[in-house]
Amino acid sequence: MLGRGAKRSSRRSAAHRRRGPERAHPLVRLARRARRRLIAKRRRSMTPAQWVVLAAGVPAIGVVLARRRLRVPPAVTLVLVTAAPLAVSAATPRRRWRYAVVGAAYMWSFEVTWELPYENPKLRERLRVAYPVRIDSVIGLGVPPGQRLQQALRDPARVTTLDKVVTVIYASWFTPHMLLAWLLVRHPEYVPRAAGRLAAAYHLTTPFYYLVPTPPPWWASENAGLMDGQVQRVRRKVVDSLFHKPRKTDVGNPWASMPSDHIASAAITAMGLAELGAVPGALGWTYVALASFAVVYLGEHYVIDVLVGLAIAAAIQRGEASVTPLVHRIVVALERVGS
Repeated sequence: MLGRGAKRSSRRSAAHRRRGPERAHPLVRLARRARRRLIAKRRRSMTPAQWVVLAAGVPAIGVVLARRRLRVPPAVTLVLVTAAPLAVSAATPRRRWRYAVVGAAYMWSFEVTWELPYENPKLRERLRVAYPVRIDSVIGLGVPPGQRLQQALRDPARVTTLDKVVTVIYASWFTPHMLLAWLLVRHPEYVPRAAGRLAAAYHLTTPFYYLVPTPPPWWASENAGLMDGQVQRVRRKVVDSLFHKPRKTDVGNPWASMPSDHIASAAITAMGLAELGAVPGALGWTYVALASFAVVYLGEHYVIDVLVGLAIAAAIQRGEASVTPLVHRIVVALERVGS
């Protein structure tokens, strides 16, 4: 009993330990309560600086959305869309849902950045179609692994159960984002690091789409006649079979095969899971293996695309300690805008 009382006493204020309990005047208690509520309200509400950032950010987002109609130069679009997640982070009140809003802004920014190269007609002149076929032919001992897989496992005349299962695996690219959502609900203290690593995995793939625009195997096979024209876009056939009619257009960027952002994001997530223990790590790397098989089998990526995606994840893991101080300074600067 004495030990428990001593422990309780150590948590009390110095004034209480010196003078004993002293109940404040009701008006003083009321003023203190009002002050605490005011501080909490200020933390939840937006500051004038945040309103300024928001007022500037909304028109910028509108310009990006209307970039084709307004004929906005790609360089201007790239600057505006890159600044969008930072503006959202600075303008959003400090609540738990802030992570979700900033994450959504970043993924929208990545999607636009990913699509931009395909919107530039001049980029087609710089398409690199043959080099990944040559590299994969070396890896596959004369025949690209994707071509070997489709020859061995596919029936070109119909959509098989394997085609559907592998397409479902491919379509589960959002698995890392679901894990982030779980962290946000259960362990929000881990979200900043996990989200930063995942964002880096996406961010570091985008320069390749501008510098080395590379179409996927199915495009090289169907449009350039490489790999004897035998590699099909299996995912499109599966979707067409589900809707009982062919899709008229393909959305996104079909010239963004190198590297695989799908594998880079999955691998950096698996590395994070491995830090939690052997079982989560094994589950994470199992998903990476399945996703790697899926993107190659479906004709969406070459093996070299997968390897470069893995290398990007490894580079993030290795360079995290060096980059973290800079990231912290940026976060502090954004927090000052909101304070």
